[in-house]
Amino acid sequence: MAKNLKNIIYASIFAAIICVVTMTAKIPAAGGYYHTGDAFVYLAGACLPFPYAIIAGAIGGSLADLFSGYAVYIVPTFIIKACAAACFTSRAAHILCARNFIAVLAASAITVGGYFVAGAALYGFAGAAANVYGDLGQAAAGAAVFAALGAAIDKAKIKQRIF
Repeated sequence: MAKNLKNIIYASIFAAIICVVTMTAKIPAAGGYYHTGDAFVYLAGACLPFPYAIIAGAIGGSLADLFSGYAVYIVPTFIIKACAAACFTSRAAHILCARNFIAVLAASAITVGGYFVAGAALYGFAGAAANVYGDLGQAAAGAAVFAALGAAIDKAKIKQRIF
């Protein structure tokens, strides 16, 4: 029971961090905003066991949309961030491992593709296509921040101490 409670607490902390970073470090865009909160979705996936990681990513991202005035994206974000977090493994000893490098590419594709589909449903094909470059930039920024934070966490052996 103590391990489940610990994972629930860490998932809640990650959800809060994802929400706050997504809301505060953002650049407004035509249909929404771009942010680096994805890096923390990736970190949740690399640190937490599977069900807790997807819940943290989905809830954190969705709450950021709700609190930022983009409620129309709550459901797509919930699905997209859950799928993105599911790409990662927490079983590796380090955050930066081969599986998680591949996961960044998969999660980025899920994010760009998922928001394209959501944008097409909301604004039509042209509206969705207009945001693809920004979504690619967001994916690249999230990957870069994830790599930098992952390197620092691995060097300090924080994952081994906490998770």
